[in-house]
Amino acid sequence: MGVFQIKSTKNHETPCEGDENSKKNPEKIETCYFCNKKFDINKDDSSHYKYDKYPMCDYCSRFYGFYD
Repeated sequence: MGVFQIKSTKNHETPCEGDENSKKNPEKIETCYFCNKKFDINKDDSSHYKYDKYPMCDYCSRFYGFYD
């Protein structure tokens, strides 16, 4: 019979669901140019920079989308 060593699983390093996505697209908080709402521009939604300068949140992007 051998001696077995049991390691504690307290400090295991299993990535959480959001960890992988946050490495690809870190959170970048912007303020919408139109409604002054703070939002994460790196989310997978319609938020974007209008004319590469003015941040637009998802709501305003969809609302004013017909003006494009």
